[in-house]
Amino acid sequence: MLTTEELNEGFDLGEWEVLPLQGVLRRGDEEIKPMPKPFAVLMALAKRDGNLITRDELIEEVWEGKAFSDEPIQQAIALLRKHFGDKQPHQYIETLHRRGYRLIQSVDLHHKPDVLEAEPATEDLRSLRRWKAVTALVAIGFVAIAIYTIFNPDPPGSEPPVRSLAILPIENLSGDPANQYIVDGIRNTLAHRLAEIPDFTIKNMRMGYPGDLTDIAKRLDVAHVLTGMTQLENNSLKITYEISRGSDGAITGSGEVSGHLEGLFLLQERLAQAVRAELAGEETPKLINLREPDSLAYNSYMRGIYLLEHRGKSNNLESAIELFQESIQLDEKYGPAYLALATAYALLPDYRRADLEASHDLAIETVEKGIAVDQSIEDAAGSIYGFVNHQRKKWGESEAAHKRAISATVVDSNSFNWYSRMLASVGRLDDAVEVALRAEDIDPDNAVALSRIAIAYTWVGDDAKAHEYFKRSSELDSTGTTYLSAYALLLVRDQQWEKTTNLITTGVRMFGAPTYWVEPYFAGLADSAERAEALEALDLAASKGEISAQAEFAARALIGDTDGAMEIAKLLEQPGEVFEMDLLFIPEMQALRQHEDFMPLMQRLGIVDYWKANGCRWNGDEVSCPTG
Repeated sequence: MLTTEELNEGFDLGEWEVLPLQGVLRRGDEEIKPMPKPFAVLMALAKRDGNLITRDELIEEVWEGKAFSDEPIQQAIALLRKHFGDKQPHQYIETLHRRGYRLIQSVDLHHKPDVLEAEPATEDLRSLRRWKAVTALVAIGFVAIAIYTIFNPDPPGSEPPVRSLAILPIENLSGDPANQYIVDGIRNTLAHRLAEIPDFTIKNMRMGYPGDLTDIAKRLDVAHVLTGMTQLENNSLKITYEISRGSDGAITGSGEVSGHLEGLFLLQERLAQAVRAELAGEETPKLINLREPDSLAYNSYMRGIYLLEHRGKSNNLESAIELFQESIQLDEKYGPAYLALATAYALLPDYRRADLEASHDLAIETVEKGIAVDQSIEDAAGSIYGFVNHQRKKWGESEAAHKRAISATVVDSNSFNWYSRMLASVGRLDDAVEVALRAEDIDPDNAVALSRIAIAYTWVGDDAKAHEYFKRSSELDSTGTTYLSAYALLLVRDQQWEKTTNLITTGVRMFGAPTYWVEPYFAGLADSAERAEALEALDLAASKGEISAQAEFAARALIGDTDGAMEIAKLLEQPGEVFEMDLLFIPEMQALRQHEDFMPLMQRLGIVDYWKANGCRWNGDEVSCPTG
């Protein structure tokens, strides 16, 4: 029988590479992350390496003896076969009738056990054993520190909050990707409803993690973990769930709800009721939103939310807008659809060529219509007002609205992301990091939230943390472009000129602009002897309007053309011009902040008045503000 330690080094299974520590199945460029329970079943099968594992053994190993039927096993096996493409006749997992299961393919370990050699002399043996022991302890220590640092920032010995829960991704047993919006919507709705419980910490997980539930609970610093699965067949939906205690994996609650897909809204509310009752001891928990929206309207809303969460992909944002509009047409009193549509309008200029003022006017108009028909969205709508007022340089109004949004009963990560951006724009870079990190607390594997944290760390000069968060963000969504300038700055700091050139070239092409200036510019940044040619290429692109104001500002400042950068910065006084103002306060812009025109610009932009109103001090290079 193979050990977990041996398997954790990785192994091959037929055409597939299995990486247990990452929870990944890989075949060429194809990569799959099974859910925790099916992956645990695979590991149990792999330990036997072709030998039988009985139903009872699986229940004991994977479900700790607490599975109430064979159904979870059958579902896990079905999902694994689907991942492997294991159709009849099976090539990977064999069912032995009334006995159990076994792997058909042999397990080929990446790290083979060492062959025993002749033992050295006694004294040498003692030294060797001591050296191996020390080496092993050091290695274990490094691994432990790495895992702990990434997943559990709290100091050693701290206990997770008693009232805390991580909701792991809901398994889509239908196997149809077109149904994923339903599954993700169930998870999001459940997270929102549980967040309404006073003093209860919820972590809404989009991705699964390797390891058993106790490991996951430790990494996420929660007391409980919720897993679930959905079955959709002939328009009938069944949702099952289990709540496990993080300390020992014991199942403390379980159940199921079922009904027609047309009644999805109330079905989700019934699920939330059941889970809330088990977690908070609510015998008859009240629903916050008693009004059931039109079923078709709700379906359009759910599909739109899914696309909005994946807005970096082609046309997803525009399609989300159409679906939210459709939802409102079908049910004019469904407030969340207005809020989602306003969010999409507000974000549109960040992702597409769109009139900024017109988009923001639409966002405000839409959210006001939503509040008029559904006052329950009023506090959450603060994020829209905060975002738009930030873009319009109404700093005090923006901050007040953001604070209202993050004090709402239900808060999404966007609220913290946008507030962080606003704080960075007025020079409060350390505060921007702190606020950005709060998004991770509630949405630990949201690619946009993680990229915002990475950007915030880049601005304050913590490059190691920035690299860590950029890596985590790109692993979740490699299509994102929101962090382009920040990541490029990191590469410049590392003097990775070729990578920087390739990155900026790709980004410029994505926006349909010419790239002829990129290579000579970075050649000049790398070598002062090439500076004249770099500025010449930059001037040409600027004269033709083929480079954005933000890109030109950063390019001129980094290469030492402080006067030129300052002239571009003055464009910020114009309505609708809002390139990332946080760039003004990063370490590389020190010369710009010493420029005679810098503080007058801050005065005209209203930032000096904001500093005064909030008790902030300018020391000649950076701003410091009272905490709280």
